[in-house]
Amino acid sequence: MALSKAQEKAFEKWLASRGVRPKCAACGTESGWMVHNEILSAMVLDLDHKKISPSTAGFFVLVCKHCKHVMFFAAAPILQG
Repeated sequence: MALSKAQEKAFEKWLASRGVRPKCAACGTESGWMVHNEILSAMVLDLDHKKISPSTAGFFVLVCKHCKHVMFFAAAPILQG
């Protein structure tokens, strides 16, 4: 499901309040970041029992506009804060 405007604004405000820098750790450019338009969830892999199950973790995603490097941020504490 797409991010609501309120969720996107909350994430952007959180990034600014934490001083997240626009410089990409992978390529070094400061061309900026794109916010992925959905909160991503993860899957839990239990290799011993050969099971996959949904995780309760959700992530906001930033993508470097230049090299497409990706950074993940835990969504729950950002939206609760």
